[in-house]
Amino acid sequence: MDPRKLFVHRGGLAIRARMAKSASRIVPILIILSLLLAACGSADAPAASEDAEPAAQESAPAADESSSEAAAMTGPVLTDPPAGAGEREVQSEVYNTPADAGGIESYQEAPMLAEMVASGALPPVEERLPINPIVIKPEEAVGKYGGALRKTVSGQRAMGEMGWWVDEPLTLHNPKGVIVPNVAESWAWNDDHTELTINLRKGIKWSDGEPFTANDVLFWWDDIILNEDLTPSPSTLLSRGGEMAQVAMIDDFTVQFSFAEPYALFPTYLGSWGGPRRGPTTSPKHYLSQFHPDYVDQSEIESMMSDGGFDNWMDLFGQKNNSVNTEKPSLAAWIPTTVPPNPVEVYVRNPYFWKVDTAGNQLPYIDEVHEIRVADAEAALLKTIAGELDFVRALGTANIPVLSENRESGNFRFAYANWMPNSYGNIMFNYTTDDEDKHQLYNDKNFRRALSVAIDREEIIKLIYKGGVFASQIAPLRGPPYHGEDELFQSWTQFDPNMANQMLDDLGLTERDDQGFRLGPSGNELLLIISATTAWPSETPELMELVKGYWAEVGINATVTPEAGQLWGTRHNTGEHDVSARGGHFGGGPVHPTLNSNTFAMRGWQWAPDWAAWLDTNGEQGAEPPEDVKRLRVLRDQILGEPDEDTRNALMREVFEIHMDNIWSIGLVVDDPKFGQLTNVHNRLRNVVTWSISGEWTPTIPAQWFINE
Repeated sequence: MDPRKLFVHRGGLAIRARMAKSASRIVPILIILSLLLAACGSADAPAASEDAEPAAQESAPAADESSSEAAAMTGPVLTDPPAGAGEREVQSEVYNTPADAGGIESYQEAPMLAEMVASGALPPVEERLPINPIVIKPEEAVGKYGGALRKTVSGQRAMGEMGWWVDEPLTLHNPKGVIVPNVAESWAWNDDHTELTINLRKGIKWSDGEPFTANDVLFWWDDIILNEDLTPSPSTLLSRGGEMAQVAMIDDFTVQFSFAEPYALFPTYLGSWGGPRRGPTTSPKHYLSQFHPDYVDQSEIESMMSDGGFDNWMDLFGQKNNSVNTEKPSLAAWIPTTVPPNPVEVYVRNPYFWKVDTAGNQLPYIDEVHEIRVADAEAALLKTIAGELDFVRALGTANIPVLSENRESGNFRFAYANWMPNSYGNIMFNYTTDDEDKHQLYNDKNFRRALSVAIDREEIIKLIYKGGVFASQIAPLRGPPYHGEDELFQSWTQFDPNMANQMLDDLGLTERDDQGFRLGPSGNELLLIISATTAWPSETPELMELVKGYWAEVGINATVTPEAGQLWGTRHNTGEHDVSARGGHFGGGPVHPTLNSNTFAMRGWQWAPDWAAWLDTNGEQGAEPPEDVKRLRVLRDQILGEPDEDTRNALMREVFEIHMDNIWSIGLVVDDPKFGQLTNVHNRLRNVVTWSISGEWTPTIPAQWFINE
């Protein structure tokens, strides 16, 4: 019998229905000082220095002591107040084996699972764990079992953060941002980094108790990726030198990826957002092969299609392969019991989860995760300040003041989270326009530079954002290794209308019409038509109205046309825009820049879709780009194959320098991700780091979180 069916009822599906407390009116005006006070200044969570003694833990053994008492504990584990945003360095550690953690004498499990073992419904915990389970040193203390984590999912989305938490890839970022083994216990390259041998963690089991082996990885590759019906266009991340990888099964716990060219970055991709992280460890062959025509008769497939109302077998297979399919076995800490959408999506602990804490307690501590469906961010805000949610991510910087005002009554705290900085109001040009004057000007970097220094970014910050953003070209994450705060990303951001005027004069744009606007090189009217999306960010038309005014001061005539997001995207990608504006990203935190279209002029490059298409099709489509654009692709190819991280980072620096020299997109401001991704954590939820390296929070190992009640 599927053990999930025996404990789905535990904890119940009911969620306490409490009326939301009245919230203070959301204050739209936000300044840097209020951000800092809100996020960092916590009266009930004093800052901890590096030399400070650990907080008192009256009821729990230390995180590195082996003890079976943790499994049976009742009442709060921690009596000290939780630390606020950024107040504690990350303490969590990920040990690849029990030996790396100093050894574990015995293993324990949640009481609900112990009862099932006693009744014969489950094998003992030692038999459910792999030979070398991953060991987690908890962030604060060895936790206690039980309880339900309350969070949200908005609208009709199938999953909130659970969409990330149900993934356990071959590799993974640890809480400090380093790629480490996960489902893969180790890996090794050959000398030229063209052949990657991955050793799987022996003894991992799917949530139904079946073993996870190399057969599952090969099923993903041979029967999903290489099946043209299921994957008509495989990701280019699975190929090198224009050739798909070859994947071979060496034995039950060893697989080998072979590439036509060096691919040293591939293990990073296997654990990164945007990379091929999901499929290799979410494709249980023993389950999914039932719905694949290579394994069952076509008559059986057609019967299942008829029963499920599917038009083709690919749709049937896709539904069975969905993360929210309650019948599909999983390697995750929690597994779904409901098919969305429901008022509450319930996930229950996986009895075969293969990570433990330093005391030998099988994780997760929390019995269930409840994703409570809300209509929108405002509904989530009301539930947060009413104290009805345990974990709520990114409610927006504009809501920080009201959240700060209600922290004490709502009994929650803030935690920082990094992500790629959002760059708001990027200005892009149609480099392949048929207008000869505009074609000449848009393709001259000095014209773009002149327009950039004509913009008063500090005034934009005061008028539109009231703080919380920085004047900058589009930039990667601040801090190492890419240093988005560096002066390089301030290139051409100074407000200098005199310089702008001189540069425009030097370009020969000295003739003006009777309104004082500069004429084009041919003497004709020069009007820049800015198509501003209303989707992201919504204030883009307002930003562009300010830009229009700054440009008018240096003699450039412009007009602004707002466009809804879908229409904007269609027109932009088909080259119908003259000038356009939208938000953007540059990669780098935790998305590797090589995965970002904007950084490397790949398909979907916002700056110049036609140039990207030319590069993607070897000149068969699009328009040939300048040499500097071609250079970006050469550098990306070198970075993918380069095994030395310092050398990779140096190559990335060259990429950023090329961008900042050319300013193919004029940036206005970037946000500070720690505020944009600010997370609200109920004070009863412990072992949560105060600063995550990812806005998705998966590296912080939610399986170690516990309810401190």
